[in-house]
Amino acid sequence: MEKEQLEQLKNESAGENARPPAENKKSAYLGKYRKYLSKKNIIWAVIGVLIIAGGAYFRPKIFKPAPKSIHQVAIVVRGQQNPNPAEDARSSLKAGDVLAVQSEDHKWSNTEKISYLILKMNLTDEQAAKLTQAKERELKFKDLSKEERKRIEEEKKRAKDEGRKYEEEPRRETLIAREYYIDLIKYFPDFKAIDLMKGQPYQDKVYDWGIVDKK
Repeated sequence: MEKEQLEQLKNESAGENARPPAENKKSAYLGKYRKYLSKKNIIWAVIGVLIIAGGAYFRPKIFKPAPKSIHQVAIVVRGQQNPNPAEDARSSLKAGDVLAVQSEDHKWSNTEKISYLILKMNLTDEQAAKLTQAKERELKFKDLSKEERKRIEEEKKRAKDEGRKYEEEPRRETLIAREYYIDLIKYFPDFKAIDLMKGQPYQDKVYDWGIVDKK
């Protein structure tokens, strides 16, 4: 019995040694390739961690947040109305729209104090500018009136005759008077316009861009 087992082990060993050289090379190549992929994945993982860590470290140094300052913001509490719907949208300020933005030390008139809700807000210059920014769209040539298109063509011809380059200025159309607003019902649910007769109710607080919504 032992003799038969020994013969069997010899045959199996001989079978492995008899495996074709090409198959042995293929097996060795696959093993090396797996090791290469494993090392490559580790390298890329390390690079990814370094990029994330570097971005977290350098971003605040390169992209510094814009400085903020205290502004006074006058907000419309009684909306304007125009019988022409298109003109109403373009020029009428509605409740929650910002009429004006002034510096922290600006002195408001008594009439302004009882007509508008005045808030102190900590804003960047860009944010302050957005509060009185109209919502616009750029007009394409085909959207212009016949007279406007004719005038542009004449200007192009004149520039060509004079040997100069014609640079067409972008033409924009106002859609609504303000692109941003402060929702008085949402952020100041207890406020009533009549309360302004008693004085400005929120002068002891400083707000930020968090109370501004886009239309």
